[in-house]
Amino acid sequence: MRILKIIAVSGSLAALAMGMSALPAQAVSAAAAGPAVASVQRAAPQSPDDCLLYLNDHGYPSTPARVSACNSLVEAFCIEILEDSEVLSSVAVTACRLS
Repeated sequence: MRILKIIAVSGSLAALAMGMSALPAQAVSAAAAGPAVASVQRAAPQSPDDCLLYLNDHGYPSTPARVSACNSLVEAFCIEILEDSEVLSSVAVTACRLS
């Protein structure tokens, strides 16, 4: 019986040691992955304001239709509304992905 207890304790300690040794390896692999991974992990949530700012930066002023499009929860509706308000298709797609 004593041998079984010793084996159980040894196994628990080994499992604990292996689990703890994995933590530094994970940290190193994340650091080695480079700044691209770090920037993805720290990316701020996007909002309808980002959509409108993108449109404004590309020469499309805010209108009620464009505000409505950027507030749409469905990307396809957003794109359709922006295209209907004379926004270039490629700009509409990018803007809607930002909202």
